[in-house]
Amino acid sequence: VRKYRELHEALTRRWAKVRIAWSYKTNYLEAVCRVFHREGAWAEVVSPFELDKALRAGVPANRIHWNGPYKPDAAVEKALTGGTIIHLDNLDELARVERIAEKLSLRPKVAIRVNMAIEGQPPWSRFGFNLESGQAKDAVARLVSGGRLQLTGLHCHIGTFILDPDAYGKAARKMAGL
Repeated sequence: VRKYRELHEALTRRWAKVRIAWSYKTNYLEAVCRVFHREGAWAEVVSPFELDKALRAGVPANRIHWNGPYKPDAAVEKALTGGTIIHLDNLDELARVERIAEKLSLRPKVAIRVNMAIEGQPPWSRFGFNLESGQAKDAVARLVSGGRLQLTGLHCHIGTFILDPDAYGKAARKMAGL
C-alpha cells in the first residue's frame, strides 16, 4: 500500500491525469489484486483467464485494460460489451475487433501497442505496431478515420530488465510525437 501510494503521489505531482493499472501477469493472487484495486488501481490483463479473474474480484469491466496476443472472439465480445479497453497489436487484430464491434453495434475504446527502437537498448519488436516503419501511424490513421473504434490510448513496452530511466524518457518522447 505504501509503495502504491508513493508511486501515485509521485506521478500526480507532475501530471493531472494518471491511471495506474495493476498487472495481473505480475501477480494475480486475489488478496494482492484487491489491495491495489482498493487503492484505486485499474486492472491490466493479458488473457481471458485474467479478465475473468479481475471481473470476479469486483473490477468493473470499464476499468480494465486488456493487452497481449491471445484474445479469442468470445472473450473480446464479453470485454467490449462491458467497456474494457482492448490494446491492439496488429492490423489483423484491429480488423477483427472492428468486425466484432460492428456485430455488437458498439464503438468501443481501444489502444494500440507500439514498438520502437530505443538508442542504447536491444530492439524489442515482439508485439505491437512498429513506429519507425510507419505501421503505428497507419494504425492511428485507420482508427481515427474508420469511425468504428475509439482510439483512447497508446501503449509501449520497450523490453524487460531495463534499468536506465533515460530509455523510458526516450520512449515517452517518441510516443508523444506519435
